[in-house]
Amino acid sequence: MFLGYKLKENPAVGIILIINLIYFLLLELDGGSKNWLTLIAWGAKEGTLISRGEYWRLFSPIFMHIGFFHLISNTIGIIIFGPIMEKILGQKRFLIIYLIAGIWGNLFSFFTSYAVGAGASGALFGLAGSYAAYLYINKGNLGNSGRESLIGLSWIIGINLIFGFTVSGIDNSAHLGGLLSGWVAGLILAPKIITVFTSEEGSMPVHIEKRVLGQKNIFIWVIYIFANLSLIYLGAKIISSTFY
Repeated sequence: MFLGYKLKENPAVGIILIINLIYFLLLELDGGSKNWLTLIAWGAKEGTLISRGEYWRLFSPIFMHIGFFHLISNTIGIIIFGPIMEKILGQKRFLIIYLIAGIWGNLFSFFTSYAVGAGASGALFGLAGSYAAYLYINKGNLGNSGRESLIGLSWIIGINLIFGFTVSGIDNSAHLGGLLSGWVAGLILAPKIITVFTSEEGSMPVHIEKRVLGQKNIFIWVIYIFANLSLIYLGAKIISSTFY
């Protein structure tokens, strides 16, 4: 167990962490994760190349990290928010929100800068945004604990954004893109807590009140994925033709 995280209970989080680590080791073995030529060769975000049609560079940087501290800081963030959202959403839905938020973060970064960039920060802010939306839409059922969690999460997000605006070298555009994407995804897709009554048979029938998560229909998820990919592609085309 590491900070309450159990690999077998959170397989999607485990997959992300393993991919991040393998990617980092490959970068280190091929010139170093801080070498911009190595980063570009392995798929980092770079505005000029994306504008030439290499849109896959909006995806690959989600798993790349520049330096050991960058890897560790994002790993801690994934360990904190990942298991929570994987439990709420389930493995596949969790991965969808994580990846799409990461792509939106890179698209926002592409819009504001042509510089080389990489990292899971946009996807992490996406998880934070979707968790905030989940707490918001279920505030009536979660009570004081839900409201306190939402306030605390808002402080964490706010402090990190302020820190990003005041310290050089931090891609706050990616943070904002991921955060907004995650918040919208949470409002649309986060499950709503539903109260149901079940009957347990025994010597005397007992009616028990239970709270379950009502997941959104798969059709809504399909529309969400298609709409996001279409908007991301359109956005990348417009940014490329307008600013590059």
